[in-house]
Amino acid sequence: MLLSQEDRKREKEALHERYRNKIPPDRLEAFIEQLCTSRVIPAKATWASAEEGIAKRTCIVKDWEVVNVIDSDEPMQLLFSDHVISDYKTRFMRGGYVFTSFIIHFDEERGLVQTRNSLYCLKGDGEEVNATLREAYNMRSLGQSLHVLRNVEGQLGPNAFFTGPDDD
Repeated sequence: MLLSQEDRKREKEALHERYRNKIPPDRLEAFIEQLCTSRVIPAKATWASAEEGIAKRTCIVKDWEVVNVIDSDEPMQLLFSDHVISDYKTRFMRGGYVFTSFIIHFDEERGLVQTRNSLYCLKGDGEEVNATLREAYNMRSLGQSLHVLRNVEGQLGPNAFFTGPDDD
C-alpha cells in the first residue's frame, strides 16, 4: 500500500507521539526518520518474463513490501504480501497473505525474492519499508501491511499497541 505525502506526514506524527516517552529525546528524531524511510520499487518489464518462465516453481504475489527490521541485533529482511496470486506449493490461498522467513536474496532486476525454502515472484509496484520487531511480528500475526497497522494504531492513540514480542 503506497502512501500519499499527507498519509506519510500523519504516519510520522503518530509514530512521534507513540515513541515520545519511550525513546530518549536525543535519539527520537533519528529513530522516527529511520522508521519512516521507505522507497518505492517499481515493477520492471523484465519481471513479466521472469514470471512466465518460473510460475511452476514460485509463489506469485502482488501488493508487497520488503520489510527491514531495524531494532534487532541481527539485520532482518522479510517479504510481506497481502495478495497471493498463486502458490505452486499450495501453502497459501489465492488472495490471502504471506509473510516470509528471512530474505536470502532480492533480485530487483528480475522481481524475485529468495528465502531459505521458497522463491517468490513479485507482480506490480511494491515498497521497501523499515519496521520494528514488534511491527513485523504484528504484520505476520494479523496479516496486515505495515502502513495499515500504523494507521490503526495511530487512530487508537499513542498508548494503544497491538501485542508483540517486545511488549513489557
